[in-house]
Amino acid sequence: MKRKLLLLAALVATALLAVSCHAEGYNNDIAPDTPDPTVTHKGPKAVFIGDSITWQWGLVTRTLKESQKVIIPTDPKPEWMSISGNSVTITWHAAFFTSNNYVDKGVSGERTDQMLARYQSDVLSLDPSCVVIMGGTNDLAQGYTKDQIMTNLKSMAEQAAAKDMKVVLCSVTPCNMTYSRLVPQEKGPHIVALNKMIKSYASEKGFTYCDYFPALVADDGYSLKDEYCLYDKLHPNPDAYTVMEGIIQKILK
Repeated sequence: MKRKLLLLAALVATALLAVSCHAEGYNNDIAPDTPDPTVTHKGPKAVFIGDSITWQWGLVTRTLKESQKVIIPTDPKPEWMSISGNSVTITWHAAFFTSNNYVDKGVSGERTDQMLARYQSDVLSLDPSCVVIMGGTNDLAQGYTKDQIMTNLKSMAEQAAAKDMKVVLCSVTPCNMTYSRLVPQEKGPHIVALNKMIKSYASEKGFTYCDYFPALVADDGYSLKDEYCLYDKLHPNPDAYTVMEGIIQKILK
């Protein structure tokens, strides 16, 4: 009898511990509730969270270093580019955010786990109507798995949905094949595979998928088109963001 009581006590303690751990963590297996259209948010219309692809989108200007050789032709020089000696200054699309009541929360060089770490303070606390999430390039470049990336993206998406915010999950944009610690260094196929996973997850959960990839990809099916490259075949130039804005605006408006 005593042994049975000890066994029962152990089972109860285990159950309580499981409940406690569940309460402290975030369970990505829980389907988000359907956003309530009657809920109003006090914050901006949309917050964009991401890495350098999002970060530079909302800059006013950025001056490149001498080592950052511009790929696109400079004759004729694009109207968004000014050259002074060896300095090349780019005018970005800050007005896209300010004029539409959007907020840019991109941080250059970040992985999705780092985006997730600041998600509460940089995104949820602003109480936006919509969250636009794009990330994964730096994770892949540093050898993180697609499953790890998806875990972080899912957590961000479902936390927003739980607060009745609309969720837009974006495809990773195409880039060069060698900016990576992957062996072999062929990031393009991994980006294509990751985008399929993001699209499938968005469909499964009822989130919106924003697909920039087809409009930006070169004929090889993986690289960023030369006319949309800035200096490294990774970062889009302002012309590319014009294309991206046409795609995302159809969703947000």
